Amino acid sequence: MTIQAVVFDWAGTTIDYGSQAPIFAFQQAFKATGITLTVAEIRRDMGLDKAQHIRKIMALPDVQKTWQQLYHRDPTATDREQLYHDFKQRLLSELPNFAKLKPGMASVITYLTDHQLPFGTTSGYDADMLNIVLPVAAEQGYRPSVNVTSEQTKGVGRPAAAMLARACDLLAVTDRAQVLKVGDSINDILEAKNAGCLGVGLVDGSNLMGLTEAEFSALTPAEQTTARQHVSDQYHGVQADFVLTSIAELPDLITTLNQSDATQY
Repeated sequence: MTIQAVVFDWAGTTIDYGSQAPIFAFQQAFKATGITLTVAEIRRDMGLDKAQHIRKIMALPDVQKTWQQLYHRDPTATDREQLYHDFKQRLLSELPNFAKLKPGMASVITYLTDHQLPFGTTSGYDADMLNIVLPVAAEQGYRPSVNVTSEQTKGVGRPAAAMLARACDLLAVTDRAQVLKVGDSINDILEAKNAGCLGVGLVDGSNLMGLTEAEFSALTPAEQTTARQHVSDQYHGVQADFVLTSIAELPDLITTLNQSDATQY
């Protein structure tokens, strides 16, 4: 096997350890309407297009019940649009504060560049969000040649194949089975499966882990092992092709795949 390209997710995968920026923005936007969201309620659908994610959250039974108690009616399309607008403005203001590359990503960039391996991204971000993230990432040496959002696929985001398929086309991929899609959520793995690519789930700093770097470091070694196993089990539950503890392990995975017919790592 020869890996032709790598397609990354953004928050929780290459930047923003623990995917914290969207959590903050979701909680603050809903709080302004009188609804308190738990982190678990937000994280269960992370990886989706953000407008779709808003719809998913507003469809949660507890959220609908609270909305009806507050406003004496069901939420409308206008309510969802207003919430999304508020969420987006909050996220846009916070993104620069959460765009630091994750540990190990710098070495991955060096490896991909040295081996002339094309790489791009798909994202739950929209173009306005990416316009803020891209220059901050570029200052740290991370410059994906292709960045696909659902705006480029007629609103079709994860877990459908559309964004990843377009990224593969733009990267001149001839066989999607030789593309690694690297992400930190279940929807990233499902996107890879639906597109016929290899799904790589990251454990540390992931949305599924849901901890900041400081919070993870504060765990005991036994607690860290348990937390990592819980995340790995979730990836394996959706048949991820590979599960890596850290993004820093990606170059070794690519080297192994290029040198053999390995299908597990």
